[in-house]
Amino acid sequence: AVVSTQSTGTTRLYFGAMERDGVELRVGDSVALQTSDIDKNPFVGKIIAMWQENLGEMMVTLCWFYRPSDLENIKSPYGSHELYLSKHTDDNSVATIQNKVYVLSFPEYCRFYAHRAQTERDVRRCRVVPNATKWRDQVIPSAAVQCESIYFCRGVYDFRLKRTLKQQLYYTKYL
Repeated sequence: AVVSTQSTGTTRLYFGAMERDGVELRVGDSVALQTSDIDKNPFVGKIIAMWQENLGEMMVTLCWFYRPSDLENIKSPYGSHELYLSKHTDDNSVATIQNKVYVLSFPEYCRFYAHRAQTERDVRRCRVVPNATKWRDQVIPSAAVQCESIYFCRGVYDFRLKRTLKQQLYYTKYL
């Protein structure tokens, strides 16, 4: 844990990881957050900081992902689990976190589902699907993770300019 005093005079105690409802969350993980409307899809964000307020409440700073349906100027068809990374950040209470999710690059997402289908059908190793150990092991979900918790990102959304950037290869390291 690291202690930092803010310009407002408040002190924050920063953490690299925490456990919530039996699930370990780390800085760099992606999470789904509750919305006020139960019929709406949850918000998705990437944890960039975890800290405790003076009053003891655990907080996270999140870098937001946007859904194509929430954006203007998206004309091309998109997947139901597609997201766009942004530089938009906010502080939120840990209590609003629903669950941990996985945001993969589009090639990783395709490989993951190809590997899952191969495993479910008990197909012998195929050269089309690379060995899973070569993926980003700390980010790729296990086969036990539900499909609803797996998303892909192949673009960046500039929320100030209100436009998307399709430079995914450059931004993959930020997922």
